[in-house]
Amino acid sequence: MFPAQLAKIDPDKFSRCEELQQKTDHEKSLSPGQKKDAAIKESINHALWKDDVLRAIEYNEFAVYVKNGVVYLNGHIVSASSRGRIEKAIRVIPGIQALQNNLVLDDKLTLEVAGSLGKLEHTYGCKFFTGASHGVVSLGGIVSDDNVKLLAEKCVASNPNVRAVINNVRVSGTQTELQDLPFLQPVMGETIYFLDGVSGVVKRVIINPNNRRVIAMILLMNFSDPRLMSTSLTDGKTRLPVLLVNVPVDTVRYLTKDSGFLLINSNDRSRYQDFDPASFFAPGADWTPPYPYCPQDVLFPVENRKADALTADTPHPFAIEELLEGAPYQERLFATDNLSS
Repeated sequence: MFPAQLAKIDPDKFSRCEELQQKTDHEKSLSPGQKKDAAIKESINHALWKDDVLRAIEYNEFAVYVKNGVVYLNGHIVSASSRGRIEKAIRVIPGIQALQNNLVLDDKLTLEVAGSLGKLEHTYGCKFFTGASHGVVSLGGIVSDDNVKLLAEKCVASNPNVRAVINNVRVSGTQTELQDLPFLQPVMGETIYFLDGVSGVVKRVIINPNNRRVIAMILLMNFSDPRLMSTSLTDGKTRLPVLLVNVPVDTVRYLTKDSGFLLINSNDRSRYQDFDPASFFAPGADWTPPYPYCPQDVLFPVENRKADALTADTPHPFAIEELLEGAPYQERLFATDNLSS
């Protein structure tokens, strides 16, 4: 259980994304301290799973990290009541030195975004209605034109704790339009299957900075699969064995934490494209990606470069090699050659 005096924590000394990167980069046997941390994490996950309410509502919406006996919680939960249940479940576990609770509460987030919309409401004489579900903010109301609707969407998306914005604001005099894209968050390294069984691995996601929603994903495809041997490019050239492709999320039929399934076959070239690095750019260093993504996971469409008001710094370039980490050398060579031509 927690010690009588909890250690003071410097949040700057722990980065969830750095921990994930180190875990990926260093595949080696665990030290005694790391084994102890792993045992604590397993006990925490077991304790959280035993709570019926947390298992049903919160379990998959946040992550637990343990380093040197200090527990870090990152993600989104519904309310302070859930936070209390989580801390109560963790408190009885031995070996924990301190707890850094970074969970974002929906009720608090709703108040924050509602407050940030106040200036727009005053300026344009309108009223917005907001609600949040595990960080996904629903925005409603009636405005005079599409510009005000977009301004409201960007205002909510400027909050770094927002995972995504579902913009249901209606322009006066028009009919209500349903969102054309679902809220999906493909996981890095997740395997995505086409209808014909061919698969690719998620390397990055493309996010619309105006609403923080994933609009496409970059897959590393293995086109040496026998089912694709006859596939050729539209210009008649033979396809390279390994290629990065840009697949829109509107082609997703079903998505879990472990795998995803598309509505299209791998030869349906009208529904996805080869990845063109010139069509995307990396967010600025001061932009916080939506949970659970890290900065290196995200790209923006190039058309947002001038319009994007969320990144103050000049967007920095990215290397194709970053997307190919973990692929065999020959595969990386083929993919790089193809993208640089």
